[in-house]
Amino acid sequence: MQTNRYDDLLMAVEDDLQARGLEPIILDTMPLKENSGLAGVTSIKGDKVYIFIDKTLSTFEKAETLVEEYFHALFDLGNILDYESARAHNNEINARENVLTYMTSLEEIQAVAADYPDEPLAGWMLTERFGYPLTFSDETLRYYQRRGML
Repeated sequence: MQTNRYDDLLMAVEDDLQARGLEPIILDTMPLKENSGLAGVTSIKGDKVYIFIDKTLSTFEKAETLVEEYFHALFDLGNILDYESARAHNNEINARENVLTYMTSLEEIQAVAADYPDEPLAGWMLTERFGYPLTFSDETLRYYQRRGML
């Protein structure tokens, strides 16, 4: 993933939180995995949203974690202490689906498809355009197809 795309996502998350009256504090230089095994953590204190991202992640992994933690800040109610619970599982699924759509809009996918008018839309096209891992590109396309948007 290109660094400028990560920077764009970082600014978009900050802008979105500010538009909701929240103050974002985002740090992507924390040794989280070393200390907790987690890639990212969100904490809300009053109107401040703290998002911590592990410093050892690749640029793509940082972007993916940033967006997932952003959606946890918006939609999770309270602390998740039991990651095996049905509620935690549903929150993870919702956050994951939101990551896919936030990182790649339908309009961006349609623009990629327009670049290859004689070929069926495929994950490698998103990988080539955005620098995503192929697994993420394929997952993104499957999500939009399941929703009947492609």
